[in-house]
Amino acid sequence: MGKNWIKNTVLFLGMTMASAALLAQQAATPAPNTATPNATSSSTALELTAEQKKQLRDLRMAARDQAAIIRNDQALTAEQKQAKLKELRTSTRAKMKAVLTPEQQKAFAERREAAKADFKAKLGLTPEQESKMKALFKSTREQRQAVLTNSSLTNEQKQAELSKIREQHKAQLATILTPEQLAKFQQMRKAHRHGKRG
Repeated sequence: MGKNWIKNTVLFLGMTMASAALLAQQAATPAPNTATPNATSSSTALELTAEQKKQLRDLRMAARDQAAIIRNDQALTAEQKQAKLKELRTSTRAKMKAVLTPEQQKAFAERREAAKADFKAKLGLTPEQESKMKALFKSTREQRQAVLTNSSLTNEQKQAELSKIREQHKAQLATILTPEQLAKFQQMRKAHRHGKRG
């Protein structure tokens, strides 16, 4: 049930936690003919070949360079940068998926599901909270998309509207989560951001 809202949550955090952690782990494993050096008896180990590891590493490096260019492009507004970074993440994920075999894609999907379940477990969400969060993230995404595609608004007006949407989102999130859950959610976001920079 939580498949779509979790995907939106991960996007809200900036990136899918599972793919970032997975690719960092796989890139760090020794390349030569070792089956799954860090796959502690897990049936979902990807067992990447040396060539696949190289391709994924190259894709990640290229994406990181492109992201840096976007972030430092003074001609783009903050919201335009966000939109371009989102497009970059989507295209990079598609390219990475194409490197994997159908079996590896299945194993990767299983790992993502496990990461999503872990995310829900860490927050300790009730079914009612899951449902409300799913609706909130869907609504926020649709509102943002409507603003970004509204050609009648100036960039300044778009920024103001998007800022308003963010504040509304935060306020609504605080009504769904308990103070402890909200603090944990913000902690997870901060840790994720620092992990991406590191």
